[in-house]
Amino acid sequence: MASTRKTIRIIWMAIFLAVLTRAGSPAAEKSTFSIDDSFAVAALNVADATPDGRWLACTLSTGADRLPQDHFRSGDPTYVGPSQAGILVMDTETGKQTKVFPSKRQVRGLKWSPDGTRLAMFVFEKERFRLTVWTRATGKFEDILLPADRGPIASNSELEWSPDGLKLYFALRAPEWEKKSAAMFHSVLDDPIMAFDSEAPFLPWDSVTRRGRYRSFVSWDLKAKKLNEILPETALNSVRITKDGTQLVYETDITEKTSYEEIGGTTNKLEVIPLAGGKSRLLLDKYARRRFLWTKDGLTLAYADKGDIFVMALTDTEARCLTKDPAEEKEKKEAAKTAEKEKDPPAKKEKQTFDPLRFSPDGTKLFCSSTPPAPEGQKEDDKTPRPLQYWLIDVKSGARELVLEVKEEPEKRPTRSVVDWAPDGNRIYFTTSAQDRWDRGLIRLDLRERRFEDLVRGDRLYGRWALSEDGRQFLFTESDGDHPEDYCVADAEFKQVRRLTDLNPWIRDRALTRSELIAYRDADGKELKGVLYYPVPYEKGKKYPMIVEVYERFFDNGFSAPFNIYASAGYAVLRPSVNLNIGYPGEAWAKGALAAVNKVIDMGVADPEKLGIQGTSYGGYATVLLLTQTDRFKAAINNSGKVNMVSFYTQSPRLGVRNTHAPEKSQDRIGGTLWEYPERYLAHSAILQADRIKTPILCITGDQDPNVEALQSQEIFYALRRLGKKVVWLRYHGGPHGGPNSNEERRDMYTRMLDWYGTYLKGGKKSGI
Repeated sequence: MASTRKTIRIIWMAIFLAVLTRAGSPAAEKSTFSIDDSFAVAALNVADATPDGRWLACTLSTGADRLPQDHFRSGDPTYVGPSQAGILVMDTETGKQTKVFPSKRQVRGLKWSPDGTRLAMFVFEKERFRLTVWTRATGKFEDILLPADRGPIASNSELEWSPDGLKLYFALRAPEWEKKSAAMFHSVLDDPIMAFDSEAPFLPWDSVTRRGRYRSFVSWDLKAKKLNEILPETALNSVRITKDGTQLVYETDITEKTSYEEIGGTTNKLEVIPLAGGKSRLLLDKYARRRFLWTKDGLTLAYADKGDIFVMALTDTEARCLTKDPAEEKEKKEAAKTAEKEKDPPAKKEKQTFDPLRFSPDGTKLFCSSTPPAPEGQKEDDKTPRPLQYWLIDVKSGARELVLEVKEEPEKRPTRSVVDWAPDGNRIYFTTSAQDRWDRGLIRLDLRERRFEDLVRGDRLYGRWALSEDGRQFLFTESDGDHPEDYCVADAEFKQVRRLTDLNPWIRDRALTRSELIAYRDADGKELKGVLYYPVPYEKGKKYPMIVEVYERFFDNGFSAPFNIYASAGYAVLRPSVNLNIGYPGEAWAKGALAAVNKVIDMGVADPEKLGIQGTSYGGYATVLLLTQTDRFKAAINNSGKVNMVSFYTQSPRLGVRNTHAPEKSQDRIGGTLWEYPERYLAHSAILQADRIKTPILCITGDQDPNVEALQSQEIFYALRRLGKKVVWLRYHGGPHGGPNSNEERRDMYTRMLDWYGTYLKGGKKSGI
């Protein structure tokens, strides 16, 4: 008996030591997370994997590896900003990592050969990309020397191998492209005299940015060392090569004028050309931006249009509709004829809408989701939730079969997204995330049993799911939601799961914030969720100053360097969600954000007399607008947020129609033009209500911000100063949207932000971080 107790004690001690080792030093011995620590957090990106999933081509970098950028050249199609990274090859069987280069390099287009023995890539050197091939077994490079009379490799080029591994496909610029494009950029930016004509087909900056699409498409024969042009210079949106390597499918931009219906909207056509030589053939002509779904062999596509699904093989002359019901179409025609005789328009009957999700591995079936129409006779105000249906549709015949009907209410239904279809054709993999709690993971739909099965579920945070081509292995990221993510691999049944990386081992010696999902009801009674980050260290029962960061909606947690900086300085941080409505979105922050604040106060975490608020971009706009409606916050920070919806409407020309589209049709949710709803634009312009603001504001801008120009903060600064209110405007001359453009500037910004909150929320106490 005594030996049994001793054994149990030994086991528990071993478990305790294992947990302690995994977590790092005890919390009391851990140091706080500093501003400089935020610069050291590394992130891995898997650029490509071999078909069996064994070998990964990766880049490893920190945020500083992309700084500083030359934001004076924002919109210049010839500019390639810095993006340094360590280039690694990882063996998923052993976890061994091999450096391709001894130091960080600027590389893009990493692509494994079909047999996984060679890695092709573009390396940026001396303002040009060069093409090289690295051999895994020897670690040696073979540089591709292109003919001197050809232009440079396009900075946005694709890179593909032929199935036999003997050719590489990529894009080039025309020899004069760079000179002409640079001249266009500077003519719009700094010519001494500029004349803009409203009758010109394109906005000036639209013409400049469209230059980036112009490129030719070529192949390089690795054995013969010969370049072959497949497509002459054209405005290419995208290219893809069929799996058998016989055909190139390409989409070109044929837009005739600037579109105000979509940000960066284009009119396109889709064509196909034999790679061995021959004439191109038109597949689809004159369509707006469209998401195509392709079979694994690349020979058939599908897309949705007005709720119907269309499919088209590369050998077809036109797309076929898979979802139109012949009986329903006949009924519509007969109803239309009857109505025409009686001169009475037929009542519009709601149709069933479909969305294509994935082709089966053999391309014979299409997995789709749909929302059925309202039952006949249902009243317009009847809000009875409708089920979500999953269908299998035969690509050849159009016959469809209901696989599963999910009857959960939409607001309670987990969010599911297709990852891939198993090669055996019997299972489809989905990500899943509950809407009321942190319950996330990977599930699969068994098509034989017609039910979902859990593979991995829990409160951990997962992402970047990828299934190897042979279906035997998953690659994914995982974290506890508070630490930076690492990569893992698992077999298809999730019986063997292995962690591949330990990207930030030093962070185990830092005391990090702890996140929690909270629920509350806004002023309209709608239940919303928010994410609360606790101060470090946190003592239950003690009230802390709290910083509220606003934007739109927040649900998932995840490692945040800025929030750890705040938590280390003794602040709680809250990310509330709001319920935004078209027409008058400004009410949402008062209804939702303040309700979330009350919730945290009721929890005993936040000090109601020590509340700060901040936001970046749209969140900065929300911050200042909210300050015109409440004086509960003692300090505020507006980073790159607009304050005047009228002047903002036509600012930021480098973004084309973005600033008119945002209030009319997208994020700003005004719901129409300035001339249709002038009162809405005025009501959402904090500058016109600046006299109501009582909270001191720190404004942060980058002078080279093409998104929300620094002029917006200039307006609120001069307005509040004129009104005798406390405001500070922090400008970073070479900075972008968000302000800083280097680690030194980021350190300066964080220090000033901490000092700002320290002054107003801690009585002038400095953070010491």
